[in-house]
Amino acid sequence: MQKLLTIVIPCKNEEKYIARTLYAIMTQKAIDKTKIIIADAYSTDNTVRIVNNIKNKFNLDLDVVIGGLPAVGRNLGAKLAETPYILFLDADVTFTKPNAIKKALRALTSHRYDMVSTTPVYLGEKDWKASFMFWINKWITIALSHKEPFAIGGFTMVCKNSFINLGGYDEKATQSEDWLFSKQVDPKKFLIIPDLMTQDNRRFKKYGYWSMIKLVWRNWRNKNNIDYFYKDQGYWC
Repeated sequence: MQKLLTIVIPCKNEEKYIARTLYAIMTQKAIDKTKIIIADAYSTDNTVRIVNNIKNKFNLDLDVVIGGLPAVGRNLGAKLAETPYILFLDADVTFTKPNAIKKALRALTSHRYDMVSTTPVYLGEKDWKASFMFWINKWITIALSHKEPFAIGGFTMVCKNSFINLGGYDEKATQSEDWLFSKQVDPKKFLIIPDLMTQDNRRFKKYGYWSMIKLVWRNWRNKNNIDYFYKDQGYWC
């Protein structure tokens, strides 16, 4: 798999999560020596030190490069990738199955799809609101995927040629760059494999449940107004 796949992770100040994510990658089947690119947006905490310690300890094929907002970091990682397939991950994910990455890659190498994504499973303390939000997100995403693909930034695997043809992530977007990118894909060439990864409720805690709901609604209402996504919505404050 190391000749097929590059994993790109944009991050900033992820000292609480990045080690868990890297360990989760290492436990995945058939990805020994897969290239990992960390696009760090000038972290001011111990993120880079932790990454380099893990790299040296386990002799990982891992590079840390200077990134920016997630779209910038993902595009930079994609430019550096020398493999036909790229997996974009967030810095706070783990996996529900030991073959999650292999399963997604198998779908792409079948040449039936250009992009594969998943829906996150809630991981963390008991929080019925977060669990409900994850559940709603799952079924809305699946229902709409046949008309308008949405590959979440937490787990997007794409053919590099398709990535180039689509022009990559829109670096002018202040948020929802993952949706803007993936909705360009032909729905017939897009696949969701549910529940391959986990995330916790930290974004809900940071921004509030109601604020997140309003953000999603505004995004949907303005889905055909690209200028809206270029304005600062306060998401990456």
